[in-house]
Amino acid sequence: MNALIITGTDTGVGKTYVACGMAAALHRRGMDVGVFKPFCTGTRADVLALQRAAHSSAALEVINPVFLPLPLAPYRAAALAGVTIDIADVLRTFDLLRHQHDVVLVEGIGGLMVPLCRGAERIYSFRDFCADCGAAVLIVARRTLGTLNHTWLTVNACREAGLPVLGVIFNDTEPQAECEPASSNPALLAECAAVPLLGCVPYAAAASAFDACVAPLLSLFSKPVTAYV
Repeated sequence: MNALIITGTDTGVGKTYVACGMAAALHRRGMDVGVFKPFCTGTRADVLALQRAAHSSAALEVINPVFLPLPLAPYRAAALAGVTIDIADVLRTFDLLRHQHDVVLVEGIGGLMVPLCRGAERIYSFRDFCADCGAAVLIVARRTLGTLNHTWLTVNACREAGLPVLGVIFNDTEPQAECEPASSNPALLAECAAVPLLGCVPYAAAASAFDACVAPLLSLFSKPVTAYV
């Protein structure tokens, strides 16, 4: 699979920042990078940032097929807007993108269990969407107090659904002193959750921070694309 899903432990952990940094790093290595933000609410600023970082010529409606103006979980935002989210259509767009690019970075919305729409038997979450995409997951987390619980829960939620977790990137969304618990949380999380630590991105990081993050993943994007539909 030439796609990677970037999710986070919560809203505001820096998924877009990390996704943009990784897209730019892969582009610098000569890769044709596609970006996909399947669900977006409130504003399309994140979508525009992804488009710029990947040097993508795709239309905003392709990069982001579901946009809802209220800054809420898609399930609620769609209900208030009186619209229905067509998951099959979103998956077709994903399949189109991954056949057009060397690699596609898929940025989630909020956390893994954000509700998207009502399925046949239950609420369909972003985790369900990840499973339907069939791609591996990278988790973005904070280094601050509370992250061990949030990140470990996210790792376990992925594994319960059969989603392979490639690793965790810790991102500082503000200047962070190198003291407890931030200094020890990444290594401790790797030990607790038995998950690879792909990097720690400091606040206002240089581009080289993302070069280091993508280096372990390059071999994953060299396999041929197989059809989804």
